[in-house]
Amino acid sequence: MEWDAARTRWRSAADRLWSVALIDEEGYRRAAGGVGAVLGALRGAVATRADLLAVDGAPERVLAGLGGQKVEASPLVVAAACAVRADEIDAERDRASRVALLAAARVEGRSWAVLADGVTRSMSVHVPTGVALVEVEDPYRHPAPYGLREVVLATDTGDPVDGHGGAEDWFADRAERDAALERRRAEIASLDAGRPMVSDEG
Repeated sequence: MEWDAARTRWRSAADRLWSVALIDEEGYRRAAGGVGAVLGALRGAVATRADLLAVDGAPERVLAGLGGQKVEASPLVVAAACAVRADEIDAERDRASRVALLAAARVEGRSWAVLADGVTRSMSVHVPTGVALVEVEDPYRHPAPYGLREVVLATDTGDPVDGHGGAEDWFADRAERDAALERRRAEIASLDAGRPMVSDEG
């Protein structure tokens, strides 16, 4: 996928930039100033993945928006700024998706919403309370590669609630993990949804 390939390239460029800059105080200052300036221009001009890919192919438009600022704007600096803006864009997309999934679950009267469903990680949230269960599969975590983690999310956005990370358990057998998941889902569902929850604070 073009986006994934571009993000890998931007991150690699950023790694090269900072690895060199960290051994040169003045070089670091120039690089940081340049990345900050280019990133500011990107935030003002780039809102989508397609926008950022277009800038990647022709960065002159964004660089022109620096308005004559005397900053370091080498290809590595531009790529490093693109890497940061790409992270921001994907975070914004993920948040919008969570908001939509939670809203749809409420409209449909469902108690649970699936916010992530990947091969090695999935997450479902109890809509009334914001308590979420995260299933993880880590083949390198021998002899217990199947994980179950609990977190608390804001009920309207699905954002993590600071300071309320939950327990994490690991199992040698997937069926054992899945049984623990179902037990915890039943316990969460039995909570009094009418009382104030951590996920509603703010």
